[in-house]
Amino acid sequence: MSRRSNRTPVEGSSAGRNEAFELEEQNDRQLEGLSAKVSALHSVSINIHDEVDVQNRLLDGSADTFNRFGTMFDRTRHQLNHTLATANKKFLCYLTLVLVFGVFGLYYFGKTLLSRLFGSHEIPEA
Repeated sequence: MSRRSNRTPVEGSSAGRNEAFELEEQNDRQLEGLSAKVSALHSVSINIHDEVDVQNRLLDGSADTFNRFGTMFDRTRHQLNHTLATANKKFLCYLTLVLVFGVFGLYYFGKTLLSRLFGSHEIPEA
């Protein structure tokens, strides 16, 4: 940016007109640069707004999913409490044995299946 001199250009002189024209061109170039920067900021702010909308929709969907899971979990807990309150001791013993053997059976089945698919050297021992 050029510095302005303290003297004012004489109205009729060609040097004064040239200096005024040069200053006007310089202002136009800076205005174009500023306009480009404002346009870039505008597009960035629009992109940020769009991304915030997408993230808000994602969070709303997650909240709905967790609420449904919580409702389902409460219902299951209530049913289990009701079953435990009304069942006899012999039934609870059988249910516990079935669950314990079921978990171990699934573990053994999964470990056997994975060792056959991938080989025993790739499965770390627990």
